[in-house]
Amino acid sequence: MRLIVIGTGAGGGCPQWNCGCENCNFARNNPESARTTDSLAIAYEQDGETCWAIVNPGVDLRHQLARHPEMQPPKGGALRQTPIRSVILTDGELDHTMGLINLREGARLKVFATASVLDLMETAFPVRTVLRNYANLEFERIIPGVPFFLGDSVRVTATGLSGRQPKYAGAKSLPSGRKDDENQGNIDAVIGLKFENIVENADAIAYAPQIGVWGRQIEALLEGAAIILVDGTFYTSDELCSLGVSAGSAEDMGHLPLAGQDGILAKLKESKARVKLLTHINNTNPILRDNSPERQAVENAGVKIAVDGMCLSTSKAGEKSRD
Repeated sequence: MRLIVIGTGAGGGCPQWNCGCENCNFARNNPESARTTDSLAIAYEQDGETCWAIVNPGVDLRHQLARHPEMQPPKGGALRQTPIRSVILTDGELDHTMGLINLREGARLKVFATASVLDLMETAFPVRTVLRNYANLEFERIIPGVPFFLGDSVRVTATGLSGRQPKYAGAKSLPSGRKDDENQGNIDAVIGLKFENIVENADAIAYAPQIGVWGRQIEALLEGAAIILVDGTFYTSDELCSLGVSAGSAEDMGHLPLAGQDGILAKLKESKARVKLLTHINNTNPILRDNSPERQAVENAGVKIAVDGMCLSTSKAGEKSRD
């Protein structure tokens, strides 16, 4: 099973267009360190053909796909074709769904999402209606705990992590990081995913770019996964406020911070996964600076920071960064 981390930034990427923080200014002067919005691509076999699924297509999708020949039209084939056959959404956030607009030229795509996200795409963010006359999109419902399949080779199991709705949903939103989210019977607004190859005896990969509370759900998702990619959005709870940005805490925005006794880094220290990666990293996060004490804390916890273009191969049990 092969997976490409095609983007690793939070909603605005890095540099964010209107941000003059130290990280963004560095990325402007050093484009190789720039980050596009968080997204994955996973390869699977279908009727003897290699196909690709895009997980959380964002606003940078067109640029991301241009970097990877594997997901471009094969040479010598029909004029309009693509190996991209599926899309999976872990939530309804704009930075994880706007890429559907880029895919409107595709002839046929399966889009997997939970009932909560499918509802948003018919109401508060009616992208299904908008795209109806552009593309042949088949929407499939994800039910947490019930596996679904990509072609003949990959099993995907979702775990409900939160009932938190995106900001654009307005009154439908739930308070972020609610301690009782994990006790609700139907939490599918935010999910994590576990990918397993059913053909090979290979490692499982778990992906959770939005973790508001570290509870039994996230523990269940990560259990048995040798490679995990999890929420690295903010280092501290007050990261944005400390920089003078008018915003709530990390938890208010649906993200458990990395630091602290109960933060994500402390939890990852206890994980038995062989490869532990952070993704969905906000442009203000000091872990993006090589010489920062926050970066050192990440490394001391046995955790790595994912980069755009990183490839993960479960059959080889390794990873490599972009060229």
